[in-house]
Amino acid sequence: MRALALLVGASLALLLDAAACDDATKAPFLPEASPTATAEATPTAVPTPAPTATATPAPGSMEDFRAFAALVGQALVDRDSLFFAERGLEDEMTCAGDEQLGPCVEQPTGTVLRGIPGAAWQSDAFSLFSPDEYAAMLDAWFDGAKPDRSDAYGDGAVMPYALARSGSLGSSEEFLAIVTAILDTGPATETQRQARIFRFALNEGAWSLTGEILAAVTFTAEPWLSGDCTDCYDQWERWEGTP
Repeated sequence: MRALALLVGASLALLLDAAACDDATKAPFLPEASPTATAEATPTAVPTPAPTATATPAPGSMEDFRAFAALVGQALVDRDSLFFAERGLEDEMTCAGDEQLGPCVEQPTGTVLRGIPGAAWQSDAFSLFSPDEYAAMLDAWFDGAKPDRSDAYGDGAVMPYALARSGSLGSSEEFLAIVTAILDTGPATETQRQARIFRFALNEGAWSLTGEILAAVTFTAEPWLSGDCTDCYDQWERWEGTP
């Protein structure tokens, strides 16, 4: 019995030693904590700058007229007489029957005339044109220009020259598109620099042609082209984009 007890004790001791060795062997292979992942920084969103708003010109201002003048310039390039005639505001006058000048000459008393007003600068000549008559007159003017001639103002083709404003201190403010060309005005060898002044005003939210002035010879055209005629305009500037 004593031998059996010793044998059992020895076996238990060996088992305990083996268990201890097994624990010691397994200890280095215990699962380790996973390393903490480094979070990637999220890029900061950069706001897109809002587009700068372009100020709309005040209706009826010089800035507004400059924008409209781009259409006038294109109509001149296209020789589009209807652009002007269809924007014409017609005046009305009743003839007294004894007029010596103007459209009422030789008209019976009480005759009512209507049309787009036109006048010659530094002259008593004045007339009223129906839209069709006005378009035909402009067509003839476009056709009569002499681009092969030239002077201090440029060649003789129909060209936009200046923008102006008149009556700015009164109630009848108008904006002027000053156009020029060289035309024959007499014998075939005689040419003159002319200026045609289209008068515009804002009417019910749209630019309308209130009439025109024709400076038919060089010495009457020059004040309109000079920028120095206080009797012609209150403000004058060269037409943007012209030489």
